[in-house]
Amino acid sequence: MLFAHAGSTVRLLLMAGSLALANAAIAQTPPLPSDGLPLPDIGAEASLHAALAELDRSAATVVAEVGPHIITWGDVADAIRAMPPIVAGLPFPALYQRAVMQLMQQEALALRGQTAGLDKDPVVQRLMRNAADQAMASEVLRRSLAPNLTDKALHETYNALVAGKPAPDEVRARVIMVDTQDEATALIQRLQTGADFAALARDFSKDGTAQDGGDLGYARLDTLSPEIGSVIFALAPGQTTAFPVRSHNEWFILRVDGRRQLPAPTFDAARSALEQDIIHAGTPELMREALMAAPVTYHGLTGKKATGEQP
Repeated sequence: MLFAHAGSTVRLLLMAGSLALANAAIAQTPPLPSDGLPLPDIGAEASLHAALAELDRSAATVVAEVGPHIITWGDVADAIRAMPPIVAGLPFPALYQRAVMQLMQQEALALRGQTAGLDKDPVVQRLMRNAADQAMASEVLRRSLAPNLTDKALHETYNALVAGKPAPDEVRARVIMVDTQDEATALIQRLQTGADFAALARDFSKDGTAQDGGDLGYARLDTLSPEIGSVIFALAPGQTTAFPVRSHNEWFILRVDGRRQLPAPTFDAARSALEQDIIHAGTPELMREALMAAPVTYHGLTGKKATGEQP
């Protein structure tokens, strides 16, 4: 997934669908050069779906070259699609540029690996083969289930699951993450004597949101680890945790800045998520059918020695 290197925020958030994860990655991504990255001619107000369709229409357009490796609009569209769905609310030019930067970094590392001969390493070859197989399997699923994505099916799913139902509660929170309980306790004491939370986050937090004053944005309960979520949703706006909260071997200080419950999204806004719901619903049966039709031999826990391998 794009933004996989969002630093310590990954330890806090269990689901990639969190805006905090996207914000953390953006915060840690180096600034782009001011030239050499042509933006597609897409208005900032265009929907993400329309913007990606524009990239797809000219998928072979070259965005950047890293040695012999090229990056195209199609590559950028794929990278953006791999981002958490919540990033659809961010400005498209920012998403575009971040995707291009990550792809350039990825190709630069790949070029370095090839120069070092890593593409000949058996472990790397296995990983590359598995990645290719995974991409093929995903595309088979997408194309096989695409006929299920009719307007009728999408509207039925929307009416059953979304229409008239408000979105889950969301809390806007800030976080300071440190390595030890003592550090967290000391910072809580400073907050209790009037210190500014955002300033302390910028100075001491090791979370990817530090430079934004620890701002996680609005988050749903299901996007947070159980330890973090249970505390944040128990706080009222303006409250800060009185004691450090431990999650995934790190210590957190949490503050709630606001709460909200959005109305149900429109059909157009929910369309992408509805498509994914329908695809996910059809995936188990399609996978079962594929497995039944394939020539499979299972060798059990002990496995089978490779040809030529010494017993």
